[in-house]
Amino acid sequence: MDLTFKLDPNPYSITGSVALAQRQFSLIASGTQNRPQTVYFDENGLHPRGEDVLRLLRGQGFDVRLARCGPVYTESTNNWYSVTGNATKPVMLLQSIGIDGKQVQDGYAIRLDNTLPKRDPRDRDPGVSGCK
Repeated sequence: MDLTFKLDPNPYSITGSVALAQRQFSLIASGTQNRPQTVYFDENGLHPRGEDVLRLLRGQGFDVRLARCGPVYTESTNNWYSVTGNATKPVMLLQSIGIDGKQVQDGYAIRLDNTLPKRDPRDRDPGVSGCK
């Protein structure tokens, strides 16, 4: 599968689906023949606004810190977070939230190698141009 639309250079991928909290997600895991590098979770529908996955991670003892904000004036937020925990390896987490009125659609990418992808020139660092 060609994942250049996700700016993913990994040569191998596998797809699947999962139901979480009564919502359907498409999954893509990409990486090398030996191990996955990135896992994508993309919601297949909309749900009411109000949940906060990052708060839930923090509530389970993970340290979640903003690492980079995506471009402004797009149809969704695309922010990267560093996630660390005492019993886990650190990862980078992309949270993409598309907003349609009072409904939202979630998408996540987990980079298991704890690196950020190549920077979009429009990306912002924490504390710059409203990145918070």
